[in-house]
Amino acid sequence: MALQTEPHQAKAVGKNLRVSWKDCTEIGRFVDGDSLEKAKEKLERVIEKDQPVPYTKFDSDAGHKPGKGPGKYPVKASEEVLGLIEQAESNAENEGLKKNALEVQNFITNQGPSIRTPKNQRGREIKSAHVKIIVGEK
Repeated sequence: MALQTEPHQAKAVGKNLRVSWKDCTEIGRFVDGDSLEKAKEKLERVIEKDQPVPYTKFDSDAGHKPGKGPGKYPVKASEEVLGLIEQAESNAENEGLKKNALEVQNFITNQGPSIRTPKNQRGREIKSAHVKIIVGEK
């Protein structure tokens, strides 16, 4: 069953992104409910390693950050999510929504297929994730 968006919403979907779905889940908790401008600023600070993403569920290997608790700097996943947020913003503009009144209303992550490399490349397993971002007017 496909997820239906309401008339005042827009979405962006990323399939088989070459990032960890656990990192994307934590990023989703980090930006869910924020305005798009605030979410983009947060992700840009994570990419610059100025602000850690607090890890709440998958925090077994996350080091403690001062004043934040366990957290990490998932740069690659943040870059992918930032691109998806910009796509969702563009889709919202095409649907006639007000750009300055948009917020992240729903952030869904699912585990994608794991891709095994050939034995001559040491048989590594590559992670992937499916990410769906729904934005709407406040």
